[in-house]
Amino acid sequence: MIHLLIHPLSAHRRTALAAAIASLTVLAGGAGISFPTATGSVTLGAAAWAQNTSVSPEDVTGYAASVLEMDAPRNEAFSQIKTLLTGTSYDISSIDMSCTGTANLNQLPRSLRGDVRTIIVNYCNQASTIVQSHGLTVRLFNLITAAYPQDQALAEQIRAAMIQLQQQSANGTE
Repeated sequence: MIHLLIHPLSAHRRTALAAAIASLTVLAGGAGISFPTATGSVTLGAAAWAQNTSVSPEDVTGYAASVLEMDAPRNEAFSQIKTLLTGTSYDISSIDMSCTGTANLNQLPRSLRGDVRTIIVNYCNQASTIVQSHGLTVRLFNLITAAYPQDQALAEQIRAAMIQLQQQSANGTE
């Protein structure tokens, strides 16, 4: 399951790594990867995993492309949910709209829950497809999402890849 929030990004922040990735939810507990050992297993936190397992340039590019491509569907899903909530007393920012955190949708009126859940599930399925279309597994995408805040080198690589992809797109040279 991909771990994403669907809150939109403001237009002036789209080129900043922190803004683009701020809409992503990381795995609970800082995420990590577990390795079996002779005496049990060792779990590396996501940052340690990223530093000990260099993320390939292709993975960085795939990650950056995924984040950029998810922006329009995320904004659309957010807009659809906001429209559904118009006229209710519910503030959209108080609802956890991550792909794994839909339990709090029960606070919504029963008449809206199904529609909101459907929008979130559709977006999450689309996001998963986007990630896979850029050569990543959902697990690797989530690990990179969890690792980049603690790994400045990785964060800079992602930021540079996003800028390069946006420039290529603007020049029509994808």
